[in-house]
Amino acid sequence: MKRRIPLLKDHHSHPYLYAALLEAIDLRPVKTKAEALSLIGEYPHEFKIAYGWNDRQYSFRPDEIEHLSPMVIINTSLHRFLLNPAAKNRLMDSHAEVLANQNNRQWVERNFAQVLKFLMELNCGVTRRFSYYFELLLKQGIWHTEEMSLLGGAEIEMLSENNLFDRTNCWADLETYRRLKNDHPKKVCGIKLFADGSLGAKTAAIGREYLGGGKGVLNYTEAGLADEINKVSAVKKSLSIHAVGDAAISQVIDVLAEVKRTRGFVPETRIEHCQFISKADAKKAKSLGIILSMQPNFSNESQGYNDRLPIEWCLANNPFRMLIDEAGFIPGNDLLLGSDGMPPGAKEALQSSLFPSLPSQTLTLDEFIAGYCMPGYQWGWIDVDIDESRRTIRIDHLQTKE
Repeated sequence: MKRRIPLLKDHHSHPYLYAALLEAIDLRPVKTKAEALSLIGEYPHEFKIAYGWNDRQYSFRPDEIEHLSPMVIINTSLHRFLLNPAAKNRLMDSHAEVLANQNNRQWVERNFAQVLKFLMELNCGVTRRFSYYFELLLKQGIWHTEEMSLLGGAEIEMLSENNLFDRTNCWADLETYRRLKNDHPKKVCGIKLFADGSLGAKTAAIGREYLGGGKGVLNYTEAGLADEINKVSAVKKSLSIHAVGDAAISQVIDVLAEVKRTRGFVPETRIEHCQFISKADAKKAKSLGIILSMQPNFSNESQGYNDRLPIEWCLANNPFRMLIDEAGFIPGNDLLLGSDGMPPGAKEALQSSLFPSLPSQTLTLDEFIAGYCMPGYQWGWIDVDIDESRRTIRIDHLQTKE
């Protein structure tokens, strides 16, 4: 089947971070520790940054990296990273608090906006690659990508200087927002909170222990989360809450309901990721007017993280059919789709949406277009060939207005 679709509107990504990682060692395709160490050893720069380490396949002993030049290895989830002694010495003056707490799972998740800033600031040469990253996105079929982790005023200036505000919306944590000056706060569409962690770091708050032990992290008490929601209401911005596990999702929805009951309103709210939402919580979220911002490519985690997820959680991941057919969510209205940059391309997005590992995760092409594409063809289009028998996607042609 051949179809023409508009360019993509990615509702969740981190363009500054991924621009900073463009020249990092790419460990995403690497399957073994020997190959990873070989790549790291061959990298010519004195300060080494590697991204995409998958701890399901391998990990690193301290003695394997301690003798190397300064090096930071970032997990594919972004919620876990390793540094050798040379890197710690280099970065301690500028990021002492992050480095002191890097192995404290609770601290990392409760301060994840600060951790993201640490990762974004590892590489100083982002300015020359920032607009180039948006060019790369366009070549992959993405016109608009939301910045979910604004670094600060410097990033706003970069977006303005490169005429990129028609291709992004910016979300910031509350501390970063309060530090903005001049007219910069007007450039921020909403405030981002983190209710739990990630599957990659085993810190997403699912309702039981992970296989092999360990529980997820809830970053707030109910009272603490309500207080943060009220702070966002006070600055009159929309609210985005990262919540992956079912325990975190339930807490967020229950607290939003209570805040609305006691105060009469809540900010316009998105729940980001929302991978393990139950039918009961989905219906409650729908009644509250909550928007779900989800990633079809995370459907792959039903297989990719079956080393840590009980089978019932693998089967419950990204329940798009339940959300649309039973809870009444409407793609493009209160169900928004994006990539989180893992990876961002149109081909990968289509593959994960139309041909996921589980039937319960399947989206139709029309649902994909409504939830993941620009609202017309004036920005460009993609001609795709969809082979349903082989469950594959081919991009035949990509046209942009530029």
